[in-house]
Amino acid sequence: MPLGRLTELAQEDSGRKFSSIAHFLTPEALYEAFRSLRKDASAGVDQVTYEDYAKQAVENIQGLWEKLKGKTYRAQPLRRIYIPKEDGKQRAISIPALEDGTAAQRHLWCARRSLALSAGENPAPARG
Repeated sequence: MPLGRLTELAQEDSGRKFSSIAHFLTPEALYEAFRSLRKDASAGVDQVTYEDYAKQAVENIQGLWEKLKGKTYRAQPLRRIYIPKEDGKQRAISIPALEDGTAAQRHLWCARRSLALSAGENPAPARG
């Protein structure tokens, strides 16, 4: 269902509940989420960088979409690193795999949009 139609439905009935984000998880939307990630971010536990993933982005995004659609997607473990703090202690940083970041980015966007629609707000125009 197009986003414009969802906005219409939410405005027509402020009590309407939106329970599925599946229609927002398209290959095009996932590609947009991928493109929004930091290109210089550290690789996750799988050691795949943005540049590596981008070399076969269409195939990678299609595979991610199929896993999400088929409910077989499983996030990878986070890579844990430690960086020094000013006081001499260390701060733990968890780095997700790039594909996990792509999926999370799109899910976050969907959640924000769903909350805005459920609250009767007119969210920002769709990207992807």
